[in-house]
Amino acid sequence: AAAAEARAAEGDATAARARLAELRTAETAAAAARRRAEEEERAAGRAAEAAVREATWLEAQLARLEAETTRQREALAALEAAATERAAPNDAGGPDLDPAQGAALRTWERRVSELRARRDRLAADLAEHERRRREGESRRARTEAAVAMDEERIARAEREAALLGERERELLAEREALGGEVAAAAAREAAARTALEELLAADAADREQLATAEAATGRARSRLRTSEERLRAAEVADVEARLAVDAIREQLLVELAVLGELGLRSLGVEGPVDDETAALEVALAARAPIWAASPPPTDLPPAGRVAWLRRRYHELGAANPFAVEEYASLRERLDQLEAQQADLRAAIERTRGLIDELNTLVAEQFRATFRALESAFDVRFRQLFGGGFARLSLTEPGDLAATGVEIVARPPGKKAQALAMLSGGERALTAVALLFAMLEVRPVPFCVLDEVDAALDEANIGRFAEALRSLAHQTQFIVITHNRGTIEEADALYGVTVGDDSVSRVISLRLEEAQAMAERRALERPAR
Repeated sequence: AAAAEARAAEGDATAARARLAELRTAETAAAAARRRAEEEERAAGRAAEAAVREATWLEAQLARLEAETTRQREALAALEAAATERAAPNDAGGPDLDPAQGAALRTWERRVSELRARRDRLAADLAEHERRRREGESRRARTEAAVAMDEERIARAEREAALLGERERELLAEREALGGEVAAAAAREAAARTALEELLAADAADREQLATAEAATGRARSRLRTSEERLRAAEVADVEARLAVDAIREQLLVELAVLGELGLRSLGVEGPVDDETAALEVALAARAPIWAASPPPTDLPPAGRVAWLRRRYHELGAANPFAVEEYASLRERLDQLEAQQADLRAAIERTRGLIDELNTLVAEQFRATFRALESAFDVRFRQLFGGGFARLSLTEPGDLAATGVEIVARPPGKKAQALAMLSGGERALTAVALLFAMLEVRPVPFCVLDEVDAALDEANIGRFAEALRSLAHQTQFIVITHNRGTIEEADALYGVTVGDDSVSRVISLRLEEAQAMAERRALERPAR
């Protein structure tokens, strides 16, 4: 979300810069128009002043010639009067004139007529210059009004640019803050991943230890069961032997008590005794070690007696005094391992869910971008080739992680075929169409093209330059080229030259400034 907001902010800033650039272009055009209008007005003023001066001079000449003509007429009249007095009338009834004076008179009259005609023509030219001057003033007024409006728009745009700059700085600060948060989140993620890896390693080690302990426990339990079975067998045998001895002893005491004194004498007791039973027990205890040294009797105890003793043994069972502590320790360790296993399984499930979600998101974005790129590629292909069609297809649509992209193109007048079957120029133009489609779908701040138009002819160069111009509002292109058609569409030119001192220099030229300078020189040249 932070990245999307940052991209939106960058888009707003780019649009604002483009708007400011358009307004500055409009300001430059208005200033150029204003300068042209001022130059035209100055030229019209100079022409009007020259016409006025020439008209004034012609008026003075005409007045001088009219005065001279009047004086010549008066002299001619005086001469005619004098001739009338001296000579008689001729056949026509008028005086004879000197041919030289008549020719001079006609010459002066013709000169006067020419001057009058020239005066009328200059008057018409003066009226035309006056009309052009009024039109120039009108255009100047309109230009000044347009310049004022453009200046107002520029001021408003500068205010908007200042606000957008402030907004851009705020967004940059927010972006830096979000970048810090993203970095912190990435650090936390890395730490969590490291901890997860450590937990996985520890879990693997614990699993190995647990497997080893379980195997050892199994072997120990097997040995313990074997030992317990042996111990139970020994205890059973011991109990059976003790019970047999007790039974034999009781039976012997009973039999000796039945015998009375004879029994006492058989045990080595001489003389009378007060307590016969106690005496028998003491005598029997004294004789038991002697009898133990002799071989045991071959007769076994009764089967019922042995079965009863075995039932009592199984009812009592074997006692382990450390069983509670061992069970508590093993149970605590098992609970810890089970809790860690549950945490690891939950983390694995969450990670797998996140991976599935990311894969779904990547697949959706890839499909959307691929559809947009396919449509834009077809449009750019038609624009650059002047017709035909082109399409993109996935080699493995079911597996977007391993899929490839195939390009099928049909230039005008040819059949559809793969990219490898096209000619060199067609492949270059198809690659340019794909590049422009990518820039249209995912704009970038700038793009460097190195001799991309080397294989294109004049017609394709025109369409290539038109496509470049259509994308120049959102991407700044730096084109390395030797083609004249591409150079003519550039806004600024940069080149390297070597002077007489054999030192390389970088020269630059902005075509708008050069065009404005050429127009100014063209306007100034007639006036000079």
